Amino acid sequence: MTATKKWDRIEIRAELAKRGLTLTGIARDAGLYDSACRQGIIGASRAGAEAIARACQVPFREMFPDSYTRGRHDEGKSSSNKSCNGSAKTSSAADRVRSVA
Repeated sequence: MTATKKWDRIEIRAELAKRGLTLTGIARDAGLYDSACRQGIIGASRAGAEAIARACQVPFREMFPDSYTRGRHDEGKSSSNKSCNGSAKTSSAADRVRSVA
C-alpha cells in the first residue's frame, strides 16, 4: 500500500513552481479574485483551494483532506453557487410569467 503524499503549503508551492504556475495566475484563470488561491492555501477560500487542486491535477480531498468541512460541496462538486443562482433566477422569471398571465 502506497502512502498518500502529505500536501502542506510548502509542498503545494513547490509543485506550483515545478509547473511554472502562480497562485494569482491560477485564481485569474479560474475567474476568481486575485487573492483567492492565497486564501485557499491557508483554508480561507474553498474556491481558491479547488482551483489549486485542479491546476496540480490532484483530487481536492487528497490535497486538502482536513482544511474544509465535508458536505454538500464535496467530491467533484464545485463550491460555486452558479447552479443555485441559476435556478433561483429561473424560478423568479417563471413566477413573473405566471403573475403576468
